[in-house]
Amino acid sequence: MQEKQQRLFDAAQDIFQELGFKKTNIAKITQRAGVAVGTFYRFYNSKEEIFLEVYQTENERIKQAVLEDNDLTEDPHVLLPKIMKELMQKATNSLVLQAWYVNPKLKQLIADDPATQEDYLYSTLLQLIEQWQKRDLIQNDMTIDRVRQLFEAVMVIDNHQDELPVGDFEQLMNDLIEGILQRILKEP
Repeated sequence: MQEKQQRLFDAAQDIFQELGFKKTNIAKITQRAGVAVGTFYRFYNSKEEIFLEVYQTENERIKQAVLEDNDLTEDPHVLLPKIMKELMQKATNSLVLQAWYVNPKLKQLIADDPATQEDYLYSTLLQLIEQWQKRDLIQNDMTIDRVRQLFEAVMVIDNHQDELPVGDFEQLMNDLIEGILQRILKEP
């Protein structure tokens, strides 16, 4: 990244995290970065474009932090619910990641952008599945594609949680994950 582009990105990252997407504008970003508004448009076409870059970086940062804070060799029945809870908590505390849940326009932009489609929760699950396969924990009749498909169904539910009846969503996710783990993992 060029120096001015990096300053714009850093400023945007800070402001999106402080104010959220809606209250952030290009003028605030350029002012914080110490560059002219015209400079912004040399690197980005819109506030949405820079937001997607910030969103992707925040996803990766949170995923790595959670993975580094946990023992990935722990029993999957204990590890996965713990990791999912941590990821959900961190998402709740991030105005950048919250924007995905509350802004339908951003939700669609993220869904349409191949670089940001794979969210932190899904990509974390994929890493864990690969680890479990290497450790020979997955049942012989379960293909990796089938395991991924089961977890993709959970991600669809997560992405559409606002369409579900009111209830304890965290408990629902825990129940689904536990059921999937019982199906895909070998008996201890």
